[in-house]
Order: sequence, then C-alpha cells, then structure tokens
Amino acid sequence: MTNYQNFHAAYPKSKRVAYTLGAVVFAVLLAGFWNYHLVDGFGKEVIAGNTIGDTSRLAGGYEQHGRGFGFIFAAIAGLAATFTACNCVVFAMIPGLACSTDGSGTTSAMKAFGAFTAGVLVITGGYGIFAGFLGAEGVEVLNQRSVRLGQAQAVFSMLGLIMLVWGGLELGYLDRIKQRFSATTRAFFNQTTTKALLLGTLVGLFAVGRPFPVFREFLTYAASAQNPIYGAGVMMVQGLGQIAVMALLFFIILWLGGDRLGKAAVQKPYRFRLISGLALITGGTYFIYYWGLAFIFDIGRWGFKLGWY
Repeated sequence: MTNYQNFHAAYPKSKRVAYTLGAVVFAVLLAGFWNYHLVDGFGKEVIAGNTIGDTSRLAGGYEQHGRGFGFIFAAIAGLAATFTACNCVVFAMIPGLACSTDGSGTTSAMKAFGAFTAGVLVITGGYGIFAGFLGAEGVEVLNQRSVRLGQAQAVFSMLGLIMLVWGGLELGYLDRIKQRFSATTRAFFNQTTTKALLLGTLVGLFAVGRPFPVFREFLTYAASAQNPIYGAGVMMVQGLGQIAVMALLFFIILWLGGDRLGKAAVQKPYRFRLISGLALITGGTYFIYYWGLAFIFDIGRWGFKLGWY
C-alpha cells in the first residue's frame, strides 16, 4: 500500500477525530490557565535580570553601550522569550523536524533544521530592517501598549489559523482540496526541507507579533542605531535566541534516537504524519484561543479569575 493508504488504514477518521479533539482540549486548557506573569517574569527577571540586568534601563542606552552590546542584548531577549505565550508554540515544531529523518540516519533531519533556521533568519532579518528604518521614535509608537497588543492578536491569530489548516492537511481532513493541486505542487510541499522552511517562516513571524516587554525594550535599543543593516543583524541573533532551547531539545532527540527514528521513518512514515499534524493542531488552537478568542470574548485568564494566581 502507499503511504496515503497506510495512513488511512492505521488511523481511520474516527480515531483521527478523537486524537484531534484531545489536542484541541489540551491546547484550550493550556491557554486558559496560562500564567503570563510567571513566564514573563521568569524571562525578564531570571534570564535577562541575571545576565544583562534591567532591560527597561538598557533600552535607551545605545549611546552608552554601543553596537556590540546590542548582539548580546539580542541573544538574551530571544532566550528570555522562550516560554512566553508568544513563543512557547515553537516546541510544537519539534515533531515536524525530528520526524524528517530517513533511512540515512540524521542527515535529512539536519538539512531540515538548516532550512528551518533559514526561515527564522529571513523573517527576523526583514523585521530588523524595518525597525532600523523606523528608528527609536518610530519604534516608540510601535511599542505603545494598544499597538503592540493589537499587533500580537492579529499576527498570532493568523498564524494559529495557518497552523490549523496545515494540521488539517497533515491529518487528511482536507485531502479533497489537496488533490486539486498538481502532482508537482504536492511533491514540492511534501519535501521535508520545504516543510521545514515554512515552519521556520512561521516561527520567524513570532517576533513580528511579540509584545513581550524584554523584546520591545531590545527593539528600542536596536532601532536607536538608525541602521537597517545593524537592525537585521541583531534581530537575526534574537531569532536564534528564541529557538535555542527548542534546538537543544531537537538535537537531544536526534542524539538519543536518531537511528531508531530513521528506521521508523522508513517502516511507518504515517506515524510521523500523525504526530506532526497533531502538534500543529495543538499549537494553532493555543494561538487562536489565547490571542484571539480569549481577548475578543473575555474567556481567558482562568487562573487569575479563580484567584489561583
């Protein structure tokens, strides 16, 4: 049987729907009980505070600290954002990358990770150019609370929708639509490097919507140089910082199970398709609920409303 037939034989629609509903419920619970004070505080006070100090004070210190410090600020700003609500979905990308290995071992997975990183760097670099042209005064307008929250809600809701559609394609819910495209188009988008590049593009866009204070303070510092090239450089370093922990987990998975993953990818590739699809559904649901529905209908912040934290 073909991979398509194997997938549908191993996971009939009833089973896939049950798995999907489980992923949606998990994502909604995670979004509803998300304690942003805890994770944002960890990033700002623990990660940034114990390495470079008070980022609020550093934001306007470009003249004092210079260009070189901007790259350090960028790396810490990216790392500090790791577990925030605007970046935690990055971990949903691990299954799609880890499952891209093949019978050759970890070679294809490493190529996929390279394509993923390239996608992150292209988007963050472009955003850095934009910030460099804006300058400190322009970024100050962008950093106003109403603007940055509106930007976050729009960007992450759209990203969530894209992830849901992609997850639906992976899980076979949209096969009729997929079959309308040419075989060449389907083959192109089925390539692991193509998927990895698109995943990286999505993660790069996390920075565009990010309202996290440490990131916004770094953005002010970077824009103070009034240099689009410098802005691109430091923003790409920030992009690497935001995927650093995810990358570490990815390499640990390859180190511990690279050969087994390769064999499984050859023998039962349909399992990886299921895992990747469910991860995308989970991440997409989280974004849509946390950044979209919860704000529009005031149905989020459960822990705060219950007085738990």
